Amino acid sequence: MHDSYYAEKASKYLAKAESRFKAEQYKDCIRLAARAEEHGFDSPRTHFLRGVSWLRLGDKNLALRAAEQGIDRFADDDELRSLAGEVLMALGRYAEGKAVLEPAIAKNTPMWQAWVAYSALHLGLQDYPGATEAALRARALAPGKTAALTAYANAMKETGHVTEAVSALQEAIRISPNEPLIRLILLFVMLFDENTTGLDLRREAESCAALLMPRNATEVIKPSDSGRIRLGLISNDLVNHACAYFIIPFLANIDHTRVQVFAYSLNGHMDNITQKIRYHVESFVELAGKSGTEIVDRVRADRLDVLIDLGGYTRNTPLGYMAHRLAVTQVTWLGYPASTGLPTMDYRLTDAVTDPVGNEAFHTEKLLRAPVSMMAYSPLVARPLIAYAANYRTRPTPALENGYVTFGCCVNLAKISQRTLRLWAGVLARCPEARFLVECAGLQNDTVRLPLLERMAAAGIDTDRVICVPREGPNQYLLYHRIDIVLDTVPLTGGTNACDALWMGVPIVSIAGSACHERISASYLKAVGLSDLACETNEQYIETAVSLASDVAQLNALRMSIRPMFENSALFDAAGLCRWLEGEMEGWVSAYRTPGRLDRPAGDGFFFSGQWIPMEQILTSAVEAMVNHDAEGLTNVLENISAKWNKHWLVAYALSELLYQEGDKPGALELLIDSAVLRKYSLPLYRLLLARLDELDRDKSVLAGFLQESFGLDLAFVEAMPVPSIHEITGVPARTQQAEEVAA
Repeated sequence: MHDSYYAEKASKYLAKAESRFKAEQYKDCIRLAARAEEHGFDSPRTHFLRGVSWLRLGDKNLALRAAEQGIDRFADDDELRSLAGEVLMALGRYAEGKAVLEPAIAKNTPMWQAWVAYSALHLGLQDYPGATEAALRARALAPGKTAALTAYANAMKETGHVTEAVSALQEAIRISPNEPLIRLILLFVMLFDENTTGLDLRREAESCAALLMPRNATEVIKPSDSGRIRLGLISNDLVNHACAYFIIPFLANIDHTRVQVFAYSLNGHMDNITQKIRYHVESFVELAGKSGTEIVDRVRADRLDVLIDLGGYTRNTPLGYMAHRLAVTQVTWLGYPASTGLPTMDYRLTDAVTDPVGNEAFHTEKLLRAPVSMMAYSPLVARPLIAYAANYRTRPTPALENGYVTFGCCVNLAKISQRTLRLWAGVLARCPEARFLVECAGLQNDTVRLPLLERMAAAGIDTDRVICVPREGPNQYLLYHRIDIVLDTVPLTGGTNACDALWMGVPIVSIAGSACHERISASYLKAVGLSDLACETNEQYIETAVSLASDVAQLNALRMSIRPMFENSALFDAAGLCRWLEGEMEGWVSAYRTPGRLDRPAGDGFFFSGQWIPMEQILTSAVEAMVNHDAEGLTNVLENISAKWNKHWLVAYALSELLYQEGDKPGALELLIDSAVLRKYSLPLYRLLLARLDELDRDKSVLAGFLQESFGLDLAFVEAMPVPSIHEITGVPARTQQAEEVAA
């Protein structure tokens, strides 16, 4: 009787745990599963429920511990092994994940879920044939299971077989029409499909959105005070992600006297980008692991005027929460280049090139068009000071030294469609001496490289002329030193990688289609002043690329001019984008309340960790670090400056002094010239520059002419001046002994 009593209690706890899991109440599920175990319930299911709940809560380590504890007791349980494999894959421990899964798939009748996990693991290992084979095994074992079809679709997409991927997902939707996750994946994969139209994306988005909409929506409460505009950003990608190149400059330049910023992260991972974002918002809220109801309630509690979605139909989308309307006005931007289909999404932030007149038909949202570009980009956001380094300066086009033109593309493999390959083949056929450099993740593996080369050969490309480069982080910009001309992909054009290439001076030949995702590169080219490189037809694309390659001297001149064009364009003007959007938001908010402002001192500076830092304080901190040879402290100051200003004279000057102290006088001179260009009409800076030119026996005639024209000063007069100190150049007075004693 005693045993039966505890068995009954344990069974009830397990049933409640199962119920809480279905209701997404994961903490309760963990507690109840543990109670079942305490009452002697010895089952792999309790370990599985605890593990998968920890995984949903974002704690991969505890999820793995629960799964491994279960495997220790129930070594033959395939469900636990599938979970452990999934967690190990999420932790990047692919080899261990493979070892855990292999006993499950080695059985005569393995679980189809194990094959699904095995397919995902092979994708992580960039073994695409292995991923495809595992997905096909899963489909054979469970032909009606949507997870098996989704695994197959993921493998097909990653190898460029997008049509097959779309077909598999459409089959999964026929089986399970009310599963929004499948439609979400389909919407993302459709972006890579040559046959997708803007109307196709809208229709599918509306179908997905209908599944996300709550049955009993409640009204959002409008703020009624006279405080600042309350702006929220919600995303799964507030980490080192492609979106960071646009998010960081936006947050660093938003006027915090007018706008109070809330950032909501759906990703439990934290890195240095997350920390940078924290510095530039008033409130950073971690939502990972919370239930849908908790997330909706938490965001609504902040009484937002405006909430911006940065994910769209990508992984861990915010749209399911925004369907409940979390703010008075809701906007989608950045993460997904098409309509959300949500009736609760009011605007899509775009521009007139990405979405020209007529593209309203592709959207359920109103199109909010920025004056020039809907984005402002900052290079090297994770390590902004490297942007000043010699390796990142624009170099002459490599054809001058090579004797042949190198076309190239640094891209995700899934973007290389059959149409893209035909375009590349057409260009190379007209340029018989040219090479083609392609950079993709996984090209170091035969399982990735050989199928790509086979596809290229089938399209008519001589693969002996193809240079395959595996993706490595340090190459993100430096690889463009080897490329003369970038050939863009279609239908999904370049995004962050297009900005990378243009900033490095490399021209991009692109095709502007009709829908937004087909026109992203065209928008960048227009903003920079290179509209002629955004073509309308295949023939024009080929002709434009061939024309660029035909005159290497002209190509070099273009290359050396693109970075200045880029840095003087709207793509480098985050402040301009912010001022425009602030005006739009003020108009929305003024319809129901009068937004207020904070007072702050006049002059330049930036908000950091909730405080206004005036430029005088920034200069003083930098000078103190330079005088005290505090390289770490100086780096911190300069990085914070770089978040707001992509290029600043103080950063270039301080880095010049560091190189000079290290003995790199040529490198220091280059940076000093940069500083002088950025800070026009600073006589002390020019005097120091003359001294450094003398040290290296460099020509001073250009600077002499500038001094005469700008100041009416002879070179001899300026050279008679004493070489200025750090304090004289920055305008920060040296601290006297008395001042230092007072400060102490």
